[in-house]
Amino acid sequence: METPVLYFYAPSEQTVSVKVSFAKGVITEWYPHATRVEPAATLWDGILLNDNVDDGSIAWDAVTLAPSQTAPLPTDQRENRYYAARQTTSTPLRVNTSAGPQYEKFLFYRGVSNFTVPISAQLQPENKLRVENRSAQPIPSTILFERRGEKIGFRINGVLQNEAVLEAPELTATLDSLASALEGILIDQGLYQNEAQAMVQTWRDSWFEGGSRLLYIVPAEFVNNVLPLTISPAPTQITRVFVGRLELVTPATQSAVERAFAAHDNATLASYARFLEPILLTMIKQAPTPATARQLQGHLNAYYSSQFR
Repeated sequence: METPVLYFYAPSEQTVSVKVSFAKGVITEWYPHATRVEPAATLWDGILLNDNVDDGSIAWDAVTLAPSQTAPLPTDQRENRYYAARQTTSTPLRVNTSAGPQYEKFLFYRGVSNFTVPISAQLQPENKLRVENRSAQPIPSTILFERRGEKIGFRINGVLQNEAVLEAPELTATLDSLASALEGILIDQGLYQNEAQAMVQTWRDSWFEGGSRLLYIVPAEFVNNVLPLTISPAPTQITRVFVGRLELVTPATQSAVERAFAAHDNATLASYARFLEPILLTMIKQAPTPATARQLQGHLNAYYSSQFR
């Protein structure tokens, strides 16, 4: 779960309490200062694989919503991708701590969990993708994206009720056209325009980087079951919009990774970031010969070594 943010809109100053629970999950980062984060015990790597793991949670007992607050906040996204999330008309807020007040435009948190995602995707012959809705609610929208160098393509699909086979997009689009289309989808789901723009700008370099992936709008009921939200006093309205992401290890991606290792193209390898490990694991599993598998395992071992230098 990568950094959802909570925006508030209040006509006058007031103080609210907020709690977010996380089904079988752990909150790992947050801002501003939280009153309680549970579990409070020291965590170990395999805790999420334990069937008896308790739900995690985070709580802010006193968040002051202050429409007239003028504390300056950095907004240059080149310094930090999350600064883009401040480009909204949401009410500024303040959380008091023992070291002094912390100011922000939202509540920010992130974490990890072992829940099953509501959608699956499987590559098919002829460069097609079979997607299946695993949840009891319709998937509001899916976006199939592909980028090879500077060539970009995307295909927006309607509501996914059960399953569908998606055609690969033609690589004739632009990043701006994709950003605009995504913003429109987010607005249709209930975000204000500046919220949708802030969300796309925050994740633009991640959603639109090289490779293939399926972006989708997570059903609201699924979100509420996995991340129950409590705000007191209760607001007049709550709108929650989450975007899911599935990275696709296509033959084109595998070929690009193989070429990058052969050419010692570290810049291209770095562009896959944390996805390079699962890409290599997939390639090892699908290797046509033991020799190829051993070669890929060597690449994976080198990747692991680079992470612990």
